[in-house]
Amino acid sequence: MKKLGKVYWICGLAGSGKTTIAEQFSKKLKLKGFTPVLLDGDNIRESFDLPKDFSYEGRLKLARIYSRLAKLLSDQGFLVIVSVIAMFDEIFSYNRKNIKNYTEVFLDVPIGELSIRDKKKLYSKGLKGEIKNVVGIDIKPEFPKNPDIKILNYGSSTVNDSVNKLESHYEKNNN
Repeated sequence: MKKLGKVYWICGLAGSGKTTIAEQFSKKLKLKGFTPVLLDGDNIRESFDLPKDFSYEGRLKLARIYSRLAKLLSDQGFLVIVSVIAMFDEIFSYNRKNIKNYTEVFLDVPIGELSIRDKKKLYSKGLKGEIKNVVGIDIKPEFPKNPDIKILNYGSSTVNDSVNKLESHYEKNNN
């Protein structure tokens, strides 16, 4: 009998907590005996020596790669957790149409909060014009219109709260 794969596509702007939440969700699933494949945008870019083109077109091209890689793995029965900015209507549409057991997760964090978190100084440099191609500053994000899970990852919400939402969704849809 064919084992069905799954994809959790965790997206949000830079600094929204994608990597942290994806890593913690992966750890929780491992404790339950699963071996998820964790695909992080920065790690994929580095692992495959992909171009560091942060323009809209460059980001869209990479999003297509991430999407097809997730599909390839899930079609082989893997549980895939993807954490990427990659917010494009085209990609959301492709994923929904082509990836079985696809769950879209949107980490919604206001730009004001992201500017405060700004570890990589993307927002401050983007606002000053020191760098270009910052999603949310000079590249307009295409936020998911109907994500399966929307997480407000700021204020009193914790990483644990967010991971628990994902874990609850996983358990509800896999029993």
